[in-house]
Amino acid sequence: NSFANPNAQGTEVCVFPGSHVGRELGGCIQRQIVDSLGTVDRGLKDRDGLYVLRATDMPAVLVETAFISNGEDAAKLRDQADEFARAIARGVTDYICSL
Repeated sequence: NSFANPNAQGTEVCVFPGSHVGRELGGCIQRQIVDSLGTVDRGLKDRDGLYVLRATDMPAVLVETAFISNGEDAAKLRDQADEFARAIARGVTDYICSL
């Protein structure tokens, strides 16, 4: 993620509005990243204009792990890429195990 204000930081997961399954999956991923890496929890964001979310027949989310425009977040992205990937994988596993 990136923003003109360098103070913006944290993790957010974009979901298609009205997608209950996408919201559940996104919530699992969001929790794992925030809990594991200590990022600011910016929550789930409804995004109906994103093609990758609306043009699919399966659950879809877009994970914005951290802000490259924020020094602290950029350091986490640079130094903890594997931890971000593992947190996303655990979130997917949490979702699947909840079915």
